[in-house]
Amino acid sequence: MAFSDSGVSVQAPTDDQATILSAIDRLTPQRGTALAQGINASLKAIAVAEAGPWANDYYTNPTPGSSPTTAATPAPVPAGTHTSAAIVLLSDGENNENPSPMTAAQTAANEGIRIYTVGVGSVAGTTVNLNGFMVHTQLDEATLQQISTTTGGTYYAATDAGQLRSVYDNLDLGVFVQPQMTEITALLAGLGLLLLLGGAVTSLVWLGRLP
Repeated sequence: MAFSDSGVSVQAPTDDQATILSAIDRLTPQRGTALAQGINASLKAIAVAEAGPWANDYYTNPTPGSSPTTAATPAPVPAGTHTSAAIVLLSDGENNENPSPMTAAQTAANEGIRIYTVGVGSVAGTTVNLNGFMVHTQLDEATLQQISTTTGGTYYAATDAGQLRSVYDNLDLGVFVQPQMTEITALLAGLGLLLLLGGAVTSLVWLGRLP
């Protein structure tokens, strides 16, 4: 997802690294920074991906000709509990467009989706040339930290390419869920003891004696 004054999908979800890198190479700096639009566009992409191959956006209502209906807003869930998806937000955090990024972050939190924020640049900032306009930009760590904290994610700082690579290496460990073996011997032993006690009580009630 790319965002400036709006959020737009520049590449369908894929694990093809070359395709992703090509999409990144096509991006160019723009004037606006709307963090909320980027977050909202990402949430929509997650919803569409999880809806399955039969989902489509041809109609507002799935049944053509029927009256439009409004989907109920799902009840909020604990932050970070949506373990099948997460958002990585790469930005200097300097928001200059509506709506508020914290509103979008709260929406993500209500859906249990974590946002890992990666702050690029420096607090001192720098001046860049955008289509003939000189624009000063600087890192807003406070906003990025608040977004990640709200959603149960983590904030990372990347002042250069080396740090950015290190950040993504760490994200691999935090985003992906690995299955683990769980020892259940104690649970089965407790269940067996409970059944044994139940049998003893039943025998005492029906037969007047313990087995």
